[in-house]
Amino acid sequence: MTEAVISRGLLSDQVYELILASILDGSRTPGSRVVESEIARQLGISQAPVREAVKRLVHAGLVVSVPRRGSYVTEISPEEFAIARQMRATLEAAGARIAVGHLADDDFARLRAIVARMQTAVDKGDWASFRTLDIDFHRSVIAATDLAVLARLWDTLEPMLVSQRAIGDPAYLGDRGRVVAWHTDLINALASGDPETAALAFAEHASGGLDKTTAE
Repeated sequence: MTEAVISRGLLSDQVYELILASILDGSRTPGSRVVESEIARQLGISQAPVREAVKRLVHAGLVVSVPRRGSYVTEISPEEFAIARQMRATLEAAGARIAVGHLADDDFARLRAIVARMQTAVDKGDWASFRTLDIDFHRSVIAATDLAVLARLWDTLEPMLVSQRAIGDPAYLGDRGRVVAWHTDLINALASGDPETAALAFAEHASGGLDKTTAE
């Protein structure tokens, strides 16, 4: 009995990662339906682990479940998205300002390693990994503040930003290699030791400031 439960749990984890990857790579767009029976049929498994995976996605805020209608990838209105993006810019500016005094050599090494892996993902065209790494980068900076309130606020915003692909895709349709380079600039801003320089860099990034360079 224990082995069966563990096996199903592991299978549910795999289904969760598959659905999450489809949201991150854009194949499941905001508002699109997540049909448990269809996913189970495609994977050749029962609906139970799919149902468990979808419940986790609902709990994470990446999917919404509507009674008698089904489950859908989270979609928010343009007005809500604009507010979420403004809140992200404010939150990241505050996080960067505080992180300047907390980041150690190991933290900088971790951030640089993430950026290197982002470039590898770009080279491979692996957009799900690219967005996952971008999320990890920004979450790591927030975590470096050691302030639980900032971490909780980030956890609230992240599902909306992920489902709308606003992380790793900052309203920028050009060369994502430039987005990778921008993250190196963010690391340099943190390493400058100037809290306001770091805050400004992260606020601009969260607001999609790279858009202003597309004509260059």
